[in-house]
Amino acid sequence: MRASPKPAPRKPNPAAETAGSIAARLDRPVVLVGLMGSGKSAVGRRTAKQLGIGFKDSDQLIVKTAGISIAEIFELAGEVKFREMERKTLGNLALASPQIIATGGGAFCQDATAELLLHHTLTIWLKASPATLLSRIGNTKTRPLLHNGDPLATLTRLDEQRAPFYQKAHIHLDTDGLSTYKAMMALLHALDTHLPRQ
Repeated sequence: MRASPKPAPRKPNPAAETAGSIAARLDRPVVLVGLMGSGKSAVGRRTAKQLGIGFKDSDQLIVKTAGISIAEIFELAGEVKFREMERKTLGNLALASPQIIATGGGAFCQDATAELLLHHTLTIWLKASPATLLSRIGNTKTRPLLHNGDPLATLTRLDEQRAPFYQKAHIHLDTDGLSTYKAMMALLHALDTHLPRQ
């Protein structure tokens, strides 16, 4: 009797294998910082799903709590009040269990907020060129900072102004030219390399 052929070995899933190892070693939240369009929400959500942990967007939480949009908070209460709400929201998230947190573009540029995040979380700067950021944003109408003048010039200026703040992040990850999947894989690799082996 001829032996029946062995079933073909299952192809290894590199993302799943790496994710399992990372999730076991992660002891604090991972916070994504960077300009709008850098992929904080899209990459963050996908990476959290791969790791089997929660995902939070600090801007969405602020809107939910306030019951009005961020643009309306700025208009009615001013930036100082918004930054206060942002710091409080991120302060609560920073002390929670391991999860991935997407921040608003200006959050990490506030000294008190940055200090809090650097102390309690693992911060990752997702960076890309202004032209890439603009192509990802698409509709600029939902971005109050891009309403006036040339959006590319505004993003270039913001990039120059905020880069010195973002550089304080624990990990820097260039997402230029990467799809959401490839950016997620790069983020998993960066976490795998950074986190101590058990």
